[in-house]
Amino acid sequence: MAVGSTGQCDVVIVGSGVAGALVAWKLAQAGCRVVILEAGEQGPSRAELVENYAAATNKSLGSPYIASDPAKIPGPEQYGGTQKPPPLSARDDYYEQVGTDKYLSTYERRVGGTTWHWLGHTPRLLPNDFNLNSLYGVGVDWPLSYTDLEPWYCEAEKALGVAGDDTQWANVHGAFRSQRFPMPPIWTSFSDDYITKKVDGRPILGVPVHILATPAARNSLPYDDRPPCAGNASCIPICPIGAKYDASVHLEKARKAGATLRPRSIVTKLHVERDGTVRRVTYRPWNGAEQTLSGKLVIIAANAIETPKLLLLSAGEGAPNGVANSSDQVGRNLMDHLQKSVFAKLLDPVYPFRGPPSTAGIEVFRDGPFRRQVGALRISLDNDGWAGVGSPYADADQLVQQGLFGADLKRSLREAVIRQIRLSCSTEVLPDPDNRVTVSDLLDTSGTPRPRITFAAAKYTLDALDKALDAINEILSAAGGAASAISPIGGAGHIMGTCRMGSDPTKAVVDANLRSFDHKNLFIVGSSTFPTCGTANPTLTIAALALRTADHILQAGL
Repeated sequence: MAVGSTGQCDVVIVGSGVAGALVAWKLAQAGCRVVILEAGEQGPSRAELVENYAAATNKSLGSPYIASDPAKIPGPEQYGGTQKPPPLSARDDYYEQVGTDKYLSTYERRVGGTTWHWLGHTPRLLPNDFNLNSLYGVGVDWPLSYTDLEPWYCEAEKALGVAGDDTQWANVHGAFRSQRFPMPPIWTSFSDDYITKKVDGRPILGVPVHILATPAARNSLPYDDRPPCAGNASCIPICPIGAKYDASVHLEKARKAGATLRPRSIVTKLHVERDGTVRRVTYRPWNGAEQTLSGKLVIIAANAIETPKLLLLSAGEGAPNGVANSSDQVGRNLMDHLQKSVFAKLLDPVYPFRGPPSTAGIEVFRDGPFRRQVGALRISLDNDGWAGVGSPYADADQLVQQGLFGADLKRSLREAVIRQIRLSCSTEVLPDPDNRVTVSDLLDTSGTPRPRITFAAAKYTLDALDKALDAINEILSAAGGAASAISPIGGAGHIMGTCRMGSDPTKAVVDANLRSFDHKNLFIVGSSTFPTCGTANPTLTIAALALRTADHILQAGL
């Protein structure tokens, strides 16, 4: 049922990314009156977004979603309001950065969230990732185990449509599987297979490595009314055909089940009632005055930057330090996976720029006793050549500058590109209370306070990056190549922490069911609740936890 004119419903969900979409779908299916409030907009269509990307001079994460020509950025007159919409892609023009290091990851503020521009990788966290402190004396433990979450990993893989190799992933680092992947794996690339022949089973840093096809929420067969992957190679920042999962899939399922989506609705405040519940949510449409919506339950499903910012902005009577913040943990323990890439040329051609940007990786360094001193890491084999340093455009420009044209230019460009390869790494970041999100005095284009970010990379992670580079250099040497360039440290786009779950309400924001310790009808879903981050891309774990929380809400009759 749609919301009536009273502005009341059963469940208010803030945020329309994968967590909010899945929870909305499950609750709406059960007959709950659900309203989803999303700060970003719903359009343009996928076809228009693909056109934006093709026309953009800067092929960045955000280029499909906002025109690269500043004159084409939408202004307030297009929305009938007095203010511009909020930023779509965040970082230097949005974050106020005050830490030792810049926080380097971004997100999309739009219906469906960052699943529009994600790569689609869906490895699970490992059993030992849930017990980092008990096993290795660093970080903290989760209030649930891999065994607790494993059935929900299976449900999440079905919901998103994950393609994977059941044999390879039967028990990686003890991560057992109780069900098969929904689809067979995405095919590995020529360069994956080339590296596998040279390296698989060989000791790297003294440990035998094996190259596995990476599970991905990308169709290898027709699935859930979506086509199989056609190898368009633009997964980041957009799949042109919808073979890669994005949260618009479950937003549409939720809408068909009766949920209401309100895009262009910037939530500005949560209200704490005298009984300690949070029932009223104030939001501002792009083109109108503030409105208030009431619900029996409120679920915050924004990302790990916007969620703590909203909770802190909502400080007031009943929540002097911010909503859900009696523990003083809201905004703290901001994490990411820090990355580096190594660019090399091999003696033999490996033919990059075909298929998804990455389809295989090395998992052996994701766990072990070394985690007492050095972070875990994962190595990806990448299929996009030297795209990270501008290839093939930069190669073509360089050859033109040398005076080549016509057949000579084509031949030389081919010879320059076909041997290019990139290997990359993602490394573990430990929770640190001083790495945090607070509220800035600066305002964004919509007039809303911006997030203030304090972040510093610890030696634990920097040492892991060094270890990863050593491993990559050994792999390249075995494959007949050597590093030509190494990228600066980057962020993986995996924004985690800031509202962590736990068993002790003095040290955590939510319990294992993602219910606020402070407000019995407030839930927080998404990667903000992760106590630690391991080395798995977070989306599958976000989805598994969201489905588990939706089930808890329904079983408890809340």
